[in-house]
Amino acid sequence: MNSRTPAVKRDLRQEVTDDIIAALEKGVAPWQKPWNAGAFEMPLNPTSGKPYRGGNAIQLMLSGMRNGYEDPRWITYRQAQEKGWQVRRGEKGTQIEFWQFPNNQPDGHEEPNNTPDSPRDRFIYRVYTVFNASQIEGIPAHTPSVRQDWEIIHDAEAILQNSGARISHDQADRAFYNRLSDSIHLPPRAAFKSAGEYYGTALHELCHWSGAENRLNRETLNESYRFGDLAYAREELRAELASVFLMAERGIPHNPDSHAAYLASWVAAMRDDKHEIFRAARDAHRAADLLIALEFHKSIDQALAHINNPQTAIEQQPISGRAQALTSRPQREEPAVEMEL
Repeated sequence: MNSRTPAVKRDLRQEVTDDIIAALEKGVAPWQKPWNAGAFEMPLNPTSGKPYRGGNAIQLMLSGMRNGYEDPRWITYRQAQEKGWQVRRGEKGTQIEFWQFPNNQPDGHEEPNNTPDSPRDRFIYRVYTVFNASQIEGIPAHTPSVRQDWEIIHDAEAILQNSGARISHDQADRAFYNRLSDSIHLPPRAAFKSAGEYYGTALHELCHWSGAENRLNRETLNESYRFGDLAYAREELRAELASVFLMAERGIPHNPDSHAAYLASWVAAMRDDKHEIFRAARDAHRAADLLIALEFHKSIDQALAHINNPQTAIEQQPISGRAQALTSRPQREEPAVEMEL
């Protein structure tokens, strides 16, 4: 009689969540790693040239940090073979989620709005293993992009200006987005130690701004009422990730020290829901996508139409995979919530 123990199905999302919680508790989550100007690049696939997105990006950032990989390129075993490259014997890969959109070529970089526990009639969900370029023989050396200080300032300033957000430098030592007045408030530029610190702070608040009801209508922003509540912490996680994605895209230096106050609440949110970091990363990429789209589309409506176009998502800018419903809500009286650093 065969008494073989049935195989236990792996839960990738739970594993990733547990790894990130452990890193947060040590103060070394991947998005908390400081970098100098141009010294960090988002994980990308060298065959397609596309960056990995959402939870996959966070997972690969964490794996790269844990293993000491400096190269941002990640590729499957088959893709490496097709290029004539070889994964070294004994190397262990990193698993990522793969979403295939119907009637389109596989994308694999971004999850749609539903999750592996949701009905999958619209998407095909798989788990793939990828290897870092540091684990592969024969792959050409990677040359990081190096940007001049003036380029960084020019691009960061362009994001702020093209957003159309109202930004006031009227605070002594606080930075926040006021939801009721739909305005960003910062200390004077001279109060910051460097241009990188100023733009990092400004972009963080701009990422909050992106979630307003007439823009991305982000629930975590619009349902947050006071410092310390769960929605507030979840919104701070999204703004933090979105600013990291933007800063990596534009080569802006990153200093995460000012957001350490949220670590405990981020851990609590992730412990309660294994999908939280994946939803947060997806929402953060949508925020970053909107702010980048506003550099080319001078109105919110045009930028939203761009990032909500699934074909655009797959073929052009690395935009979210499926349109998210933007519903209008009735106006209501609510406290003046300020999303602070």
